[in-house]
Order: sequence, then C-alpha cells, then structure tokens
Amino acid sequence: MGVRLPLESLKVRDVMTRDVVMVHPDETIEDAARLMTRYGISSLIVKDESGVMGILTERDVLTRVVASSRDPRSVSVSAIMTRSLISTEPDTTLLDAGRVMVENKIKKLPVIDIDEGDVIGILSLTDVAIHQPDIIKEYKKAESRDRTKLHVHELIKMDEGGHLEFKASLRYNNRRHCLDPDLEYNCLKTLCAFLNAEGGDLLIGVADNKRVVGLSTDYDTFTKKNRDGFENYLINQISYKIGNLHLKNIKISFHSLYGREICRINVKPSKEPAFLNHRGKQTFYVRTGNGSRPFKIAEAAKYMVEHWPEVMNTD
Repeated sequence: MGVRLPLESLKVRDVMTRDVVMVHPDETIEDAARLMTRYGISSLIVKDESGVMGILTERDVLTRVVASSRDPRSVSVSAIMTRSLISTEPDTTLLDAGRVMVENKIKKLPVIDIDEGDVIGILSLTDVAIHQPDIIKEYKKAESRDRTKLHVHELIKMDEGGHLEFKASLRYNNRRHCLDPDLEYNCLKTLCAFLNAEGGDLLIGVADNKRVVGLSTDYDTFTKKNRDGFENYLINQISYKIGNLHLKNIKISFHSLYGREICRINVKPSKEPAFLNHRGKQTFYVRTGNGSRPFKIAEAAKYMVEHWPEVMNTD
C-alpha cells in the first residue's frame, strides 16, 4: 500500500490521466466524436506533425457544430477546435492548477512536459474535485457570477440547458386563452430545480423558439395589471410553495425588449434542499441537462447527502 500524500503536497502528476488521446486537425468532427465515444472521454488533444495545436472538447462540438446544424462529416477538427491552449506542468501543485481552471473557466487542463514540449496527461475538474473540493466551490461561484453578468439579450441567444430555461408565460395560456395552473407549476418547478443544482436563469415572456412574446397577457390576470402585480404574485407563490428561506437566492428583474417586457429570475444554488409543495405533496426537483427532473425518495436522499454533506450530517 503506497504512502498517502498530504493534500497540500499533491502535484498534478499525482492525479492526472496519463492516457492522452490525440486527433489530427484534418480529421472530421464525425471521426473525432467516434474517438470520444470509443474512449469514453469528453476532449481530444489536437496534434499534427509540427506539434500540439489545441484541444477539441465536447462543448466545441455541441456549440459550433450541433447547435449550428453543420454536417459533422464535412467539418474538420481544425475548423472548430480551441486553439488557445491553456496548460499546466506536471510539478504544479493541484491547488494551483485547480485555480487556473477556475480563473479560465475550463474543465480540462492539458499537462505539458516543458522539456519534451509534448502533452503527457490531462487534468480534469473531476480529478481536482476528489482532492480539492473547495476548488469546485470556487468554480461554481465563478460560473454563477459570470451568468449573473450576462444581459438578457445574450441569454436569449443561448440554448436552453442546465442553467437556462424559457417560459412564454407565468400562468396565462395564450393558446387556450385562459389561466393555466400547469404553467405556473412548471415555472416554480424550474426555480426549485435550479436551487437544488447549480443555479440558473428563468426567462418568462420568451417562447421556446426564443421569440419574445412579453408579459402583457399575464399582467391582465392581476388586479394590479403591471410588473408590480406580477412580481408580488410571483414572490407570494415562491414563498408559499417553495419557502421564504429560499427567497434570498432568487433575484427578480424586468427588462424591455422589442417593445415588450420580460421577467428574468436569477437563481443562486441553495445551501440546503428545496422542495416544491403542490396539492399537499412535496416534490424534490433537480436540474439535469435542459430539464427539471423529479427524484424518487431514495434518489433524493442520496443526492442530498452528497450535495449538502454539512447540512445532512446528523452525527
């Protein structure tokens, strides 16, 4: 059994993944995606005869090919790869390497041998998380700050995902021309799921196809037919159905786009579990991918122990 190093003594070389998979810049994205699938990885080092050129990540493929409806069989790796390669050295401390990842908001850090000038390993955020959980907290805080700074114009250009969702209305069904309790429930479900995960933004008044429809039909359902009536009602519903405790993690703002008002609800991750109360039943939702998923009792218990160990520890 080997000697266990103190956390502060851990170097990148102690925890990095040494099996580095390379791809040539002239290969197609389809070929690169097959490589990722074959090895069960989310990034490839791009290298040709002259040396390392960059890195190709799953995110590059999703945002620059899939989201743009480009043909992966006709797009080369060199066309979409990330060329500005941020790297580290094998003798860098794990703490310092983790902070480089936080500062640059990256999840994969190539490890380069400066003598050979070659990539000898990959350090992932997961590798850091196992040994330096505080770094992950810093990373999540940095991500949250960056999302908060984004203007609604920028958010609308993005696709729905783990940190973003669009809803055309809070409670008025514009197709059926009536109040629809399911719409309100879906909005609150999203807020609850964001609280229990990494936070995010809910934009109300924006349809799934990113068309700004505004809040006028919602406004007309209140006695006070304006943003004040809308906000007061929304806060009351959050308070009653999710809990006053979570209001401090929720920021509501209104914005005018194309002559229509929309509501942005920015949610910070909660420091303890949030439940949605509906018709006498409590449900635990977590944001996974671009959806808000209900967890079964066993799933919720396991998730809560892992996600909030300080709160759930009853010893």
